[in-house]
Amino acid sequence: MIVMNIDDNTKRFIMDRLKWLGFYTGVSFILLFLLPSPYDIISVFGLFTLITYLRMRSIMKRYGGIGRIKDMLGSVSSSMSGNNQGLKYYCMGCGKEHRETACPNCGSKMKKVG
Repeated sequence: MIVMNIDDNTKRFIMDRLKWLGFYTGVSFILLFLLPSPYDIISVFGLFTLITYLRMRSIMKRYGGIGRIKDMLGSVSSSMSGNNQGLKYYCMGCGKEHRETACPNCGSKMKKVG
């Protein structure tokens, strides 16, 4: 038997997801039983899209808007993408600073960061 220790944040996250899953499922079944055939599927997808849009807009407002989220994601992505504008590479053979794979001066592929 596997026993998992779940902290409060994880429990809250799981309960929030289950709450929304139950809400979507309940509303979908109600619409499927009340509306005729082609309109029920269209209304379920439309309602799903509308609720998801409203939830995302609420989350965006809570975290300071789209600009702040882009700034946070931009800083994370630039650090992960290898954006190394502040780094200087030096050839270990002749000491020349360069950014190529091989040193343009002596052709050595060994370089150090300084």
